[in-house]
Amino acid sequence: MRRRPNPQSESNIRRIDTKAKARKQTHGFQVHFLRGMTAVTKMFSDSVYGGKEAARRAARKFKKSAIARVVREATKATSRRKPASRKKAAPRRAKAGRRRAKAAKRRRR
Repeated sequence: MRRRPNPQSESNIRRIDTKAKARKQTHGFQVHFLRGMTAVTKMFSDSVYGGKEAARRAARKFKKSAIARVVREATKATSRRKPASRKKAAPRRAKAGRRRAKAAKRRRR
């Protein structure tokens, strides 16, 4: 049987409520997303943030800033790379040519 999604959850923000009979009670929102190799996860507890709505607002604020930060870091990392057009392949060919010339000289001797 398929689990029904929690109606209080949003995109990348999950509502976590443990069952009433559970030994430990957990209530709050969890922000979780992946961008490339970066995983971001943070829990916003109702008791710490003073209620369900305050925890939700904090989770939304964190999600917005964290996604912006990850995107900024990703663009910074890609801007450091050299463009493909600047790579030089000529030295390799020259080395291979020199090796062949040396091997041909040895054969002639």
